[in-house]
Amino acid sequence: MGDSEGSWTSSAINEELRKKLKNSKSMQVPGLASQACIATNMPPKTNISFDGDAGDNLAGLNNGSSIVLNGNAGRFVGNGMRKGVVIVNGNCEEGVAHCSSGGTIVIQGSVEGSAGPSMKGGDLIISGSVGGDIATCMSGGTIIVCGDVAGYVGRLMIGGRGFLAGEFEDNEQLDVKNSSPSDLKVVKKTLQEYGVDPEGLNFKTVNSKLHEPKTSRKTAYNSIPETLMLAPAVLSRRPRTPALDNLELSISIGNNKVEPLNLTIPLLWKGANAPVYAVWPLNGKSPENLDSANMAIIDLTATEINRRLDMKRPADLTFVIELIRQATSKRIPIMVRLPAGDISNDLSVVSKSGADGVILVGGEIPIEAVITAARGYKNSMTILTACQELNCRNATKMIALGSSGIFLEKECQNQELNNFATELAETVGSLGIGKISDLGPENLRASNQETAAMTGVPLAGYDSVLPMWRH
Repeated sequence: MGDSEGSWTSSAINEELRKKLKNSKSMQVPGLASQACIATNMPPKTNISFDGDAGDNLAGLNNGSSIVLNGNAGRFVGNGMRKGVVIVNGNCEEGVAHCSSGGTIVIQGSVEGSAGPSMKGGDLIISGSVGGDIATCMSGGTIIVCGDVAGYVGRLMIGGRGFLAGEFEDNEQLDVKNSSPSDLKVVKKTLQEYGVDPEGLNFKTVNSKLHEPKTSRKTAYNSIPETLMLAPAVLSRRPRTPALDNLELSISIGNNKVEPLNLTIPLLWKGANAPVYAVWPLNGKSPENLDSANMAIIDLTATEINRRLDMKRPADLTFVIELIRQATSKRIPIMVRLPAGDISNDLSVVSKSGADGVILVGGEIPIEAVITAARGYKNSMTILTACQELNCRNATKMIALGSSGIFLEKECQNQELNNFATELAETVGSLGIGKISDLGPENLRASNQETAAMTGVPLAGYDSVLPMWRH
């Protein structure tokens, strides 16, 4: 790829590969210099060989290409992989095959850290040893390790199986047996197919004694309390009438993307004519529809576990975002679905990650407090609030508090959308607002001091914010 391969960014390399693979099904790329997210979601049925070292997320979200790396790789090789083959003729760091659901990953050397976390399917072959845990939260697929496993085997594993030839520590969650002759035959044939010598290897078959995942947490959705009231315009602000005045209710998400999501009203919904979402749930399979989606959503709502296993520190959100950006050629907006918690600090992390915005989900913390805490980020990212019901007054209050719009968590018919749009225009017009983005806390009043203190909304009658908000 020229004489200055080391200076190429992963984005430039991936773009060039996609361009050249339109006319050729095979590519040889020299001089790789540890760039991250190389060969992400390449065209299916193509073959790419790299010389050099790769960074994190090599061949992430692979959907049917064959990738060979003649060198060492970083973390999370084949992250979210669905189809294809990835061969690393060297060593790799932690997290290989995270959330993979199909295809084959072969590490011809050793894995420095964990292997097969949240694995859903496919095959992972490691000719050397594993320096950390394997099969954590695994629910499907096969892991073959020819060397030793230094860490814990099968933590919260509920499916899939492992074939381990080296030393490992048994535990109460595992069912460990000598591999049957038929299984040994299949394993050794698979190893030979990928150039791994099975001579002298005696495998143990490892299954989990656990079969059912823990019950997923139920998400709470809070509505705006009646202690927050809309303050209609009369004289100091001129009321607007939709039939007489131009009202701007549209919002745009991901303006820096090739295909930003432009909405005529500040509402995302499910159902007929709704935008297409590519959702990657926590501890779940990667989305199949990235190539056709209008938006990607990284859902961090807890399932049977509380965190993604490819995110050990806050900054790791950045490389998950970058993985999806490279997989989609920066085509669509990327949102993070975020349960209400330490919102101020959580949004600080999101704002630095490259995400286009967040979808805030209620919990034990009142949703009005959550939106208020997020308000300071409204100018730098899209802030959507998740709701279960289509309620115009609630939506208007949420937008006035600091939301950019609403994410409706249920299917919605065209007539419902039309009715909502009409009512929203009338409601916003009654407040003397001509543009939805101009709605703010000053268009609300709080009927008690607690609500006023929590939200920074003027106290009714006093018509001013409380002292703690005067700064």
